Formats: sequence, structure tokens, C-alpha cells
Amino acid sequence: MHSEKKNKNIGEILHELGRVSQEDIDRAVEHQRQEGGFFGQALVALGVVQQEELEWGLASQFNLPYIFPEASAVDPEVAGLVSSDWALSHTALPIARADDRITLVVHSPLQTAPAEELEERTGLDVELALASAGNIRQVIRQVFSRDRLGPDPLAAGEAVSLDELRTLAQLNQARRWGVSVRDGRALGWYEEGDEVRRFRLRADWEAVLERILSPSPGERLPARGEGDWLAQLRQGGRSSVVAVRGISTAMGYELLITPSDTNTPAPSAPEPPEDVIQEVRLLLGEGPLVLGIRGNPSGVALELLPILPAQLLPPGHRSLYLMAREGPSPSAGEILTLPLEGPEAVTERRLRELREFRFDAVALSLDPEATTVHSSALKLAPFTLILLPTPKGDDQEVMVPGVDWVLDVHREDEDEWRWTLTRTRGEEVQ
Repeated sequence: MHSEKKNKNIGEILHELGRVSQEDIDRAVEHQRQEGGFFGQALVALGVVQQEELEWGLASQFNLPYIFPEASAVDPEVAGLVSSDWALSHTALPIARADDRITLVVHSPLQTAPAEELEERTGLDVELALASAGNIRQVIRQVFSRDRLGPDPLAAGEAVSLDELRTLAQLNQARRWGVSVRDGRALGWYEEGDEVRRFRLRADWEAVLERILSPSPGERLPARGEGDWLAQLRQGGRSSVVAVRGISTAMGYELLITPSDTNTPAPSAPEPPEDVIQEVRLLLGEGPLVLGIRGNPSGVALELLPILPAQLLPPGHRSLYLMAREGPSPSAGEILTLPLEGPEAVTERRLRELREFRFDAVALSLDPEATTVHSSALKLAPFTLILLPTPKGDDQEVMVPGVDWVLDVHREDEDEWRWTLTRTRGEEVQ
């Protein structure tokens, strides 16, 4: 690995730029003495500099270029030298090659292990470039998703029913969905992140909409003009409130349906951000995955456990939720819930029987002391989500056999949550 000599320290660099005073440096040194950690992080914790300024200063300190990588500029052949699992684990990505040199973008100048591993694997020299961790992870998601997603299989295939469209919108947590009609032909769509997914609708879509939506467009939307109303949307024996907007002209009409907050209680469990969903889906593309779910407060992990399979897997998946004892069923109707009780021998036999059903995902809330049952449960499906205990006090390590990655969900304040996806080291979860 090509290594540069370190020159001035980060405090000297920022001081020369006029970003910190000697008083700021003294405060950061005292903070570092009391709290530990790195000097630069002390400056950020005290609010003296922003994280981006610290990263730029570190790049100058180690004579490394500080860049803002974009997915469109990444060489796909070079990025393909590593897997998405490797890239997310290290928060690092090879982005370019010149002759026998590879540029590896990392989030810390001390992050030399990935470069050494890449040099050993490829036989090429590796040069480091520095970028923010958030920027790197965003590029990783974009680079590894663009080739895997390809054209939407349903959009390119047969027409879908209105029920299938609604299910897709719900599973992908779409902010809104709608129907466009031109010259008698209907197109259904929903939002997925920043993208719009489009599908041809079957001929019976209008009759289905009239049946499940009350008041229906036929009752509220004029032949020429606009309409805006609240309606009840019936779904599998349940109903919810939606806001409906419509535009009707001689050329066709548009319907926009948005889940309404009116009279609808907010879910107690937070929704995972799109970047976390994309990264977990990338890991699933690599092969079998055991994902530990840990929350603070601890109850949020238990609420999320049966919901996450519907948010992370494609439509038509078959998921199972195994509980240690009888309890309230989760609100998500896409998952089958079973209590797991009885002597251990009986439970093991039941798990072997369940394996024959070939579920796509299994969520586990079991007694961690029952190690034999636990190991058997991990073999039920290629995707396993398991509830992890929240560390208490100063205890930061939990031994969890079989877990590959850990998803931490931490409440920052009343309305803010922090989601962190980290790779485990063997059986030790940090």
C-alpha cells in the first residue's frame, strides 16, 4: 500500500486555517483527557468544528486527497473487485484504476487494513482517498444497486391487479400511489424512495377500486374537473383513511391516493430509513443472512422484529415469527406468528418440521439460554432476524452465536432515531 508521511497534526492545520483558536485546542485536550477518544472528535463534540471540516483536516494531515465520490464516476469493474458485504463492512470502496494502481476511498486515514487486504487479493498497489462515511455508504448503495435492480420485473411483465399494486406500495412504504388513465389504458404507480415504479393494470382495476374505496371516484370526481376528499380504503378485512385527489379531462384522468394521518394512530415503532433498507437488501443479495435487532429503548426492537421482513423482502415472500411464549400478534399481516413452548426435545422436533415449509425469512424472539433450540431455529430460512438483548450499564458486549450483522435502533429524542448497521466479529457483537 502506498503510504504518505504524516506532517502537521490536526490541531495545527485547523489553527493555521483560522478554524480553531488556542483556547479551542486547550478545551479539546481537556475534553480528550476526561472522555478519551481522538483529539479531532473532541473538537466535533465541543461544537468547535463540523465533522466535514475534521475529515478535510485529517486528509491534509496525512497528505491524502479529500473527495466527494459519485456513483456515476465509479468504475464498475473496479468496484466489482469487492462485494457489497465487504464494502459496507469496511465503509470503503475501490473506485478507479490507473495502470497498476487502485484508488480506494475510505473514511479514515488510519483505515489501512482494507487497503492491505485489497493489495493482497489483487496484486495491485492501493492508494487511499478520504471521504465522509455517509458519502461512501451512499455511493456503495448506488453502485451495487444499479446493476442488481435492472428493469422492474413486474413493470416489464404481465399487467398487475389493483390489489397487487396496493400491496407493492404498502410493502415498499410508498408515500403515495395512484392510477393514470389515457385513451382507456390504465397505468398504476407508486413512489419508492426517489423513484417511481410503474405497472400496467388489469382490465378490472376500476371495478376493484369502486369496491374497496368509499366514497369512490365515481361518486366524487366530476367528468371534467378536480376532486379532493377523504375516503375509507378497505384492505383484507381492515380499513384505513386515505386522502384522494383526482383530475379529470377529455384526454383521461389521474388519481392520487395518500395514506392520511387523520384518525390514524402513528406507529410506535419507527420506520427504517431508506439507506438501511437498501444496505440490508444488498447483504441479502450476497447469500444467507442472520441479522440481529437491538433497540434502545429495548421494546422498540421487539416491535420491529415481526415488521422488518415485509419491509426488506420482495412481494410474495413467506415469513414466520417465532415467539418464546404466547403474546399479542404483531400488527403486520404479512407474517405468520407462532408461539414456541414446551420441552426442548418437543421444540426441536417442531423446528425440524417447520423447516420443510421453506420460509423466506424467520424472525426469532426466543430464550437465548436455549442454545440448542436457538441454533436449530437459525436453519429455518435463508434470512433470519433475531432479537438481541440491550446492553445494561457499562456492558457493551453481547455474545450472540451465528449473527452476521447487527441493526441498532436508538432513540435520540422524541422524534429522532439513529439506525446503525454493523458487521460482527465472530460471535462478539460490539
